[in-house]
Amino acid sequence: MTRLLLTLSFAILYFSAGTAQRSANVVFIGNSITYGALHKEPGLTAPPAQCARWLSAQEGIDTVYFRNCGRNGRTTYHFLPREEDVIPAGDKTEFGNVVSKTSELVKEHPGLPLIFSIMLGTNDTVERTRNKHTSPEDYANNLCTIIDTLLRLWPEAHVVLNKPIWYTPDYVTKNGSVASKESLKLIGDYEKMFPKVVSRCKAGQVHIGDSEAYKYFEQHWQTDINEEKDARGKSYWLHPNEQGAQRLAEFWGKAIRDLLLTDLRFSIGAAPVKFGIIGDSYVRNHREPIENTWHYKFAHKHGMEYYNYGRNGNCIALDLKQWGTGMYKRYTEMRPDLDYVVVIAGHNDAAAGRVDSIGMDLFKERLAILCQGLIERYPKAKIFFFTPWTCQDFVGSMRQQVVDAMLEVCGSYGIPIFDAARRSNIFAASEQFRKIYFQGGKGTDTAHLNAKGHDRFLPVAESFIMQYAE
Repeated sequence: MTRLLLTLSFAILYFSAGTAQRSANVVFIGNSITYGALHKEPGLTAPPAQCARWLSAQEGIDTVYFRNCGRNGRTTYHFLPREEDVIPAGDKTEFGNVVSKTSELVKEHPGLPLIFSIMLGTNDTVERTRNKHTSPEDYANNLCTIIDTLLRLWPEAHVVLNKPIWYTPDYVTKNGSVASKESLKLIGDYEKMFPKVVSRCKAGQVHIGDSEAYKYFEQHWQTDINEEKDARGKSYWLHPNEQGAQRLAEFWGKAIRDLLLTDLRFSIGAAPVKFGIIGDSYVRNHREPIENTWHYKFAHKHGMEYYNYGRNGNCIALDLKQWGTGMYKRYTEMRPDLDYVVVIAGHNDAAAGRVDSIGMDLFKERLAILCQGLIERYPKAKIFFFTPWTCQDFVGSMRQQVVDAMLEVCGSYGIPIFDAARRSNIFAASEQFRKIYFQGGKGTDTAHLNAKGHDRFLPVAESFIMQYAE
């Protein structure tokens, strides 16, 4: 992935001569799944233990030291710092235990990056005897309180949020808690709160981790999850067995590995990298939250500060009364200290009567003004352009002419540009595709991806951008 240069002090601290091996401290926070419930030797086979071993075997990583702060039956409420806030859960806070184990770990292995890996939410979803399930809003608020307090205690730490895994609904625990189909649905609602948690917490140090384990266990519950009996004697599946814990450990480990080998360099010993993006409603994300966009998720995944300069209806080369000054002038509104500058535009220029009204030569001239201006304003920054998607009857259309003009002009300035019309995995000319991946779900929107579409394009865009990182 990224090869951004480490600060000198960080390089001296974690890299030995001629090698790139890095050690780290990781604290796992969770419930009985994290603890390793039903395992004969949870100290060896629980997900945290297996995750630490998996990470220690990865290229570029030396030794991962860890503490398991998983406790049976715990919710997000149980990890709130103040005892009085845990009342809805009807129990004592576990936060002191997290602080104690983290302090112990840091004392034993000083000077190493510290990561908190959190998977909470399973017990929040169930209807408990003392109170109802945790609402998505309270779930997010609880996570923010936990994370904010941890980062006040360890200001340079990073936090990874993992989606709770799948379980079979319709079981009743011995203490009377009920897990229903509605309970299971809440896991998806909780996951949707992750971008809001990331945006509310300390910039660049909270990251969305694994979301794939849920689907894995939904498909492999018969082999990878222990069969248990509920209070009625009915079978249910909740806790991964030793084999399942190994798979879960790998899912967690991939997120931690990416963070450890890439993102920590953005904020330890140096100011966070600043990522700015300018464009039209595609950048602004039209009628859906900016947090759903691939560029927002990219920036936060890599620990960057994110700045969105999208404006609905905006063009590269035309000044429009309703939609504002063109980007060939408007780029000067962006903050002057950006490290990454991304331009996604051209869709509105290609609309009927737009480029035709000024001519292709003037379009290219104003695009050149934008390219030259960005280079002069951000001589040290990484600058990227993305063209519009393809469209029906693309060949010979004004859309194709605009895309080709963008490729020509950006290429003449040495600016990397991604041909999203021809090289993306977004089949915008297909109505059936647009019904799934574009906003509205009716296939009529031809420009704006929904959350699923942004997730689909993220790895493509990420691969393009990261090949140019130093």
